[in-house]
Formats: sequence, C-alpha cells, structure tokens
Amino acid sequence: MHTPIMEDDRLGKLGGRSLLDRCKLSALLTALVVPMVAAGAAVAQAPSGNTKEFKASVLDLSGRSQRITVPLNRSVTVETTIEATRADVIAKNIADVQVVSPTRMLITGENFGNTSVVLHGSDNRQYTFEVNVELDLGPLNDTLKAVDPQSDVHATSLRGNIVLAGTVSSAERARRIVELADLFLPAMAQGQPATRVQNHMDVAGEQQVLLRCVVAEVSRSAARELGVNGFLAGENFRDGFLVNQLGGINPINIGAAASTNVRQNIPFLTGENGIPIGPNPTFSMGFPRVQMQVFLRAMADNSLLQVLAEPNLVAISGETATFLAGGEFPIPVPQGLQQVTIEWREFGVRLNFTPVVRGHQRIRLRVAPEVSELDFTTAVQIQGFAVPGLTARSTETTIELGSGQTIAIAGLLSEQTRALASRIPGAGDIPVLGTLFRSANFRRAQTELVVLVTPEIVAPLESHQIVRLPGGEVNDPSDLELYGLGLVEGRPPHECPPAGCHRPCEHGQMMESQPEEASVHGPWGHANEVEVR
Repeated sequence: MHTPIMEDDRLGKLGGRSLLDRCKLSALLTALVVPMVAAGAAVAQAPSGNTKEFKASVLDLSGRSQRITVPLNRSVTVETTIEATRADVIAKNIADVQVVSPTRMLITGENFGNTSVVLHGSDNRQYTFEVNVELDLGPLNDTLKAVDPQSDVHATSLRGNIVLAGTVSSAERARRIVELADLFLPAMAQGQPATRVQNHMDVAGEQQVLLRCVVAEVSRSAARELGVNGFLAGENFRDGFLVNQLGGINPINIGAAASTNVRQNIPFLTGENGIPIGPNPTFSMGFPRVQMQVFLRAMADNSLLQVLAEPNLVAISGETATFLAGGEFPIPVPQGLQQVTIEWREFGVRLNFTPVVRGHQRIRLRVAPEVSELDFTTAVQIQGFAVPGLTARSTETTIELGSGQTIAIAGLLSEQTRALASRIPGAGDIPVLGTLFRSANFRRAQTELVVLVTPEIVAPLESHQIVRLPGGEVNDPSDLELYGLGLVEGRPPHECPPAGCHRPCEHGQMMESQPEEASVHGPWGHANEVEVR
C-alpha cells in the first residue's frame, strides 16, 4: 500500500511526463482501488446478528372499514359503537369532522371526493372508516318519477357528475330528463373542474321508421280551335280580290305582277311556283273556276296525364335518409375564352326525411318529397347545346302523427281556362258567313296533385321470414312458349297448382304476414326444396 501512494505523490510532481506514461499509471491505480471499494461495500451490506430485516406491506382494511356517503354542503350525524377520544380526517378540504360526544360526531361535506376518518379509541386502538362526498339526488329522482312514470330512470352521483341510467319511454323524454338533471348541477367555484350530466339511458321500443310516400297527380287538358284563311278572285272581280289572313294559319302572298294583266285569270299552281300550304292548316279546299281557296284549321284536343310515385325509405330516429330514383342531365356552363364546363343536375323521384320517435308510438317527421321530369318544351340553347327545363312537384314540411297513420301533406287543384277570339270588324259579325272572317281558340287545363305520407315504426325481419323480391317469379320462355305461343315471359317456376295437378298444393305452408308483424308485407315461411333451387 505504501509503495503505490509514494508513486502517486511522485506523479503529482512529474507533470511533464508523456501521455502514455500517465495512462499506464492511471490504469494501475484503478486496479488497486476498485477491489478495496467492493470489499468495503460487501462488509456494509452484511447484516449483523442483532439487526432485523426491514419489510413494508399494505394492510387490507376493506373487510374492517366502512363507507359513509355525505351530501355536498350538508352535515350528517354519525354514531359509533366505541368511545373515541379524538377524530382525525385525512383530507380536510373534502370533509370536516367535529366530535360531539365520545360516540357521536358531525361530518360536513366540503367538496367532491373520498377521504378517511381515523378514530382514536379509549382502548388506545385506532379505527378507520371512509367518507364519500357526493350530490344529494333524492329530489331529482322524485322529479323524474313525476315527469315520466313509465320509465325506470335513476340518477346517481359520481365525483359530482350526475349519471342517468335506465330505460325511458321515448327519445324526447330522455332529452327532457337530461335538461332537468342540468338544473341540479352545483355551481362550481373558480378553479374547480365543472361537472356535467352523463346520459346512459336506453330508449324503449324500436327506433327505426319506414316512410311510405305517395305522390299522385292527374292532369287533364282540352283545346278547341277554329280558324279560316283564304283568298277570293276571278274574272267577275276584275277590279279587286279578297284575302283573309286572320290568325296566320297559312300566310298568302298574292298580288299583281309587273308583267301580268290583272284581267286575266290567275292560275292555280303547285310546287315552288304556287302558294305553299304550311303545316298549320288542318283542311284546305279550292275552287279553280272562281279562283278561290280556303284554308281551315279546326281542332278538338283532349289529353290526360297521370303520374304516380311511391318511394319507401327506412331511417333510424334522428337521422336523415335520402332516396333518389331518376338520373342526371348535363348543363353546359360557359367559362370564358370559349371554354365550357359541364354541371349535372338531378331529376326523378326524390325523398328526404328525418324521423324522431316520440312516446306512445308517435313520430315527428320532417319530410321533403319531390317529383321532377325533363321538359323539352322549355329547353334553351347554350352554345349549341339544348338544355331542357324541369317540371317539378315538391313540398317540405314537419308533421307529427302515430305509427301507421296517413296524412296528406300537400295538395293542389289547379284549373286554367284561356279563350281567344279574333275577327275582322264588320265581316266577322255577319251570321254564318262571318265564320270565314273569325278565329277562335279555347283551352282548359285541370291539374290535381296530392302527396300522402305514412310512417311506421318497424323492426328487421326475422330469419324465418322470406321476402318476395320484384322479378323473382319472372322466368325465361322456352322455345315452345316463345316460338309456338308467342310468349315473351315463361310461366312462373312455382305455379301452384301445376296444370293437370289434382293434389293439394305443396306451397300451402307459405303464410301471409300481418302488417303489424313485419315491416315488409307478403308471404313468408320456411322455403321448401323447390323454392331453394
């Protein structure tokens, strides 16, 4: 030991030695010092014969401790079976404890949370119980029973938050219960976390709504029209001629030519050299000898148009559903510099609705049905493109009705009458013959439109229920049916009873479901082997 120390003292004086020599000396010192330190640590860790080994463990007091709930900002009196000389509370900001007598104490809730109270008994032993400070929700539960007796909603307090659990009769009642619970939340002081209402309620019953919407329209129109055009000339009328252009049925261009003697007969010509007959006249007659031609337009037109759309749509309560059966047509939009972009606009049968299921099978419904179709009579030309117009019937409203009830949300009864009479003064007033100098046009149109909606609270089909799909009974014709009988559709594959069969029908096990049993009505039951194929 002495020798290394002397060498170490000498090292302090030999600061001019090389770096290699210094590294060798440092390695030597490390080899000598480290074993000494390790030996000293081993001696310190070795326990002596008289020292006990230290251990720490957590005592389970759950079997002996008790829990007491104290309302916030209120006091409760607690009686014990032992006599206590002193009571200590762990978290004084949560609860305050005052000893009234050796077996009675007063506990006041100061803030939300849990704490422990330690009692020092007269037998020099300590006793512990838990104190939980929460809201007093007894008045709230009494109010909930009065508001909705059919529900079993119960309010509990958890660290100052109100937790609502149970089953409520409708979503509207659930919203009202949450609003009532908000009134019982305490006003929190500055710096403390705000409490809130936790909604864990379940709404009883089905929450899916099937909407049946019917849009029916009948349009009638009638038109009557009578008009006469013509001209009269001849050798008996050397000094004049007569032309009727009223209404412009067939425009006539007649007059004296520069190289023609008006005393001569005016010939009737056809083709390019004659007076052309336009598409408007429905009747024309002429008398070549008297040089007279009459153009007559007489029309009586009756038309009937019926439009029926019946979209059905299912949506959950509170959600919006959209249905469109139609298409889109392009609309060119000029952008400048001879650039054109295309925008698309939808048309067809559209249905938007948002249902809200209320109590007692009541449904609040916001519905917007629309039926539109292309109208090329109002088309416009945009840079060479013909853009048609739209004829639309739409409505939007909010209603409330029971499940399965039907209400008309829109109706239109429109009647239009238009009449026009034109005549030449004097000549048009002559009885009988005045018809040649008059034109009459009469039009009348009637439109009747009604929109009906029927909401139903529905449930999904069960596994044993079979739905008949559209086209499920369509079968391709055989060669005999197509070529021999001229049928484009074959007989149903499950025709019952088959031709020439006198046995009971094997499909008798199929049953018809009642409207209240399934959302999709029709035959249902277990499919047999023939139907599965």
